[in-house]
This record gives sequence, C-alpha cells and structure tokens, in this order.
Amino acid sequence: MTVRCKKPVFALSMAACGLWAQGGPPPPLVHLYPAALDSSGQPATGLTAEDFRIADQGKSETIVFFRRPAAKAPVALGPHEYTNRPGGVTPHSTAILFDLLNEGQSNRLETWHRLAKSVTQLAVGGQVYFYVLNLDGDLLPVLPIEPQTGERGPFDQELNKIMDKANLARPAGLDREDRAKRTYHQIEIVSNQLATLPGRKDIVWITNTAPSITNSMPCAGDWVECGLYVSHLAVTLERDHVAVNPDYDSGAPQPTASYDLEQMALLTGGHAYFLHDIREVVQEISRNAANEYEIAYSPPVSNWDNKFHRIRTACARKGVKLRVRERYYALPDSRSAADRQKDELTAAYQRPSDTADIGLGVKVTPTAKGVHLDILLDTADLLLREQGGKFVGALTVVLSDRGAAETDSAGLQLRPIGEPAVQSLALAITKERHDSGAPEEIQLEHATSDSVQRIRLVVMDANTNAIGSLTFPVR
Repeated sequence: MTVRCKKPVFALSMAACGLWAQGGPPPPLVHLYPAALDSSGQPATGLTAEDFRIADQGKSETIVFFRRPAAKAPVALGPHEYTNRPGGVTPHSTAILFDLLNEGQSNRLETWHRLAKSVTQLAVGGQVYFYVLNLDGDLLPVLPIEPQTGERGPFDQELNKIMDKANLARPAGLDREDRAKRTYHQIEIVSNQLATLPGRKDIVWITNTAPSITNSMPCAGDWVECGLYVSHLAVTLERDHVAVNPDYDSGAPQPTASYDLEQMALLTGGHAYFLHDIREVVQEISRNAANEYEIAYSPPVSNWDNKFHRIRTACARKGVKLRVRERYYALPDSRSAADRQKDELTAAYQRPSDTADIGLGVKVTPTAKGVHLDILLDTADLLLREQGGKFVGALTVVLSDRGAAETDSAGLQLRPIGEPAVQSLALAITKERHDSGAPEEIQLEHATSDSVQRIRLVVMDANTNAIGSLTFPVR
C-alpha cells in the first residue's frame, strides 16, 4: 500500500502525537536483544518467535514484537537516494572504559601497555571509543565520542599521557560508597554519550571488580537488588540501549569478583570476559550485535512496581544458548502514552546523528515548490497487527527543514529552520506483501524555501515508539 500525503498538517509543538492501530496505545514494552549461539559459539540463524519462551517473575509472557537479525547487503544508491543503513544493517558502536579506580594496582601497568598496543591495532572505523576512569573518579577521553577541541595525537600517545599522570594509589578519603557512586556515574556518562549514536551500543568495562555498597534497609536480594545506585544505572543503560561487558583483564579472578561481574553483564545484556585479548572481545561483541534478535512483550500495568524483575528467556531449538539480560528495573512511567511518544520524537528531532531502529530510504526529486519524497520503510522493523486479512499499523512522520551546516564548540550542527511538520499515517499492507518482506512506500510533497539545505525525516512506529531518522540534502 502506498500512502500519499500532500501537506503536513500540524507542528510538533502542537501535536497530540501518534495514531495507534485498533486496540489503543500499548503500555510500555520490555525489549530483549538475545544473541543466539549454536554449540560451536557461532550465531544461530533462522529462529522464529515460536522458538522463544519468556517468563517475567515466573509468569509466562506473550511476545508482541519479534525481529530477526538483518541479513542484507550494503545498499547501492542512485543519484539523490539516501538511507540510514548504508551497510544494510543497523550500526553498532563500542566504548572501552579502562577503570583504574577498580583495577588492581599491580595490574595497571601490564594492562596499560597491552591496551596501548592492542587498541592501536583495532580497525576502529570511527565506531570504537576509549576512556580512562582515573583514580580520582574522573572520566578522561582518549578516543572520545563527542568532538574535542585542539589537536590530538595517535591513540597510544594520548593513553600514555594520561597514564603518566595517574597516581599510584587511590586518594585518601575515597571510601567504598564514593568509589561505587563515581564508577556508576561515569559509566552513565559514557552511556549517555553513546546514546547520541545510532543502533545498539556496548561498553567494555576493563575492571577487577564491580564496586557495591548496600543500603541500610532490610533487603533479601543480592548486591544488584540491594545496592545503592544500581537501579539508577540499570534504567539509564536500558533507556540508552547500552549493554555493559565487564572485562577482567589481568591476574586470577576471585570467585566473588567473577560472580559480581557476571551479574552486571546479565543485568544489562552484555557478557563477562575473563583474560581475553581486547581485540577478540570487541570483535565478538560486534559480531553478536549484528546477529541479535529483538523481542518485546507487554507486561500488565501492575508490573511497574519500582522493583527489579527477573526474566527467563529460553530457546526451544536444541543446542542454542542465549546471551540476553536476565533482569530489569520496573520503573513506573507516569507520562501518558502520547507524552511518551512526543518525548521520543523530540529527542530524535534534536539529536546530532540519525537513528536506525527503523530502516529508511529516501529518493529526493525537486519540484517547483520544494521536493517530492519517495520514502521506503523496512516493515520488519514495525509492529503490525493482522486485521481483516491485512497487516495494519500506525506511524508518526516528522519533516524538519535544516539550514547550512555550522561548526561550533559542540561540533557540526544542522540547525532547524522554523517548526517541523508532523503527520499521523495509517498503514494497511496485504498479507502477500507483508510476507515478502518488501519495503513499504510513502510519498510526500514537502514545500521548502531557498534557505533550506537539508531535511531531517523522523518516522515513529506508534505501536512501539521505535524511531528511524534520516537527514539528507534537498539539492
């Protein structure tokens, strides 16, 4: 089905954003991103929603959304054609955090020199970043996500500068709670910076321990459920779509440290590594990210009770093991469904880079008053419900005019011109077309002025709040 819309109908600041498919807006969904591995440790392909079983606090849950790993070739683009997935798959980024604050003093020197050599040899391609958490609890960028002012040398030189200034011992007066608070705060800072990048993200946390301090209230759980700052960290990482992969890099791990690091991985959907070369760790994380499935289920409203919930995810196929998070913090959200949508759209509208959770392609054709846009949507990224022999869904579409690129202290900026235009669109796709996996087409006419150099397109699935965005030139 092709949806044709001639004119944007209302501005984002005035929008009651969203048009849901029949049944009304859903409550918040719990999303899982299992990496399925066969008996040889290679990605298991061809799984379906029927192969997965999910229980939340022991209660069986129904899968409402399922997406297989994208297995598409890089996109060949013609003149005036653009996509937010030029490699054919959702992008992935990794930040490495070398944690001196929680690394054993005897291991720092060895790990430092090993990292200086190994990370230099990584084919970073702009998608691997590196930070040091120093002994004062400060976060120091070596390969930063955010643009930095001034000239920077090669990675090993920048790392050596920081390590040469590192103290030999932790500052006096830095107690266990300070250490835990500063550690988790800085992990959140890295997570927030990764959130500005498209796709799924991972942090490789090089450390000897997961610091913890429990509160004074009675608690029957383990350090994750009873620890200070852990619930806040869990909510931040989930919101930013970031998993933490602890990496015990040097020496023999103690059983308690091993357990704690494994629990941190299981809390976030990462994996704990012990005595692995950092190049192997990053390569395995990138490979698994490219082969992740996506599952979502919709627990009842009473589920959101300000507590940690345990999830059990199983695969019916024999010999398949899953790497997936086993807990989440059920933080209530008092916002209305429309307000949640509006906040997600605003964030995508304002962020410096595009989002690729929904695959988008655009062909731009100039017209007398602006541009004609042929927009292709990857329907596998949408939650569509079968109804009356068709698969129906709903989208919110935003078009934002942008001027010439400007550079300031925050880097390259494409500033909006005027108010964005927002439309709510209904989809109804035949079963044959849905099953074929063919992209769905939307055609839009968009008026522009001479000052408009680029347009940012933002598309939201109103049933999941998933976002795809694409910024492209108009000439």
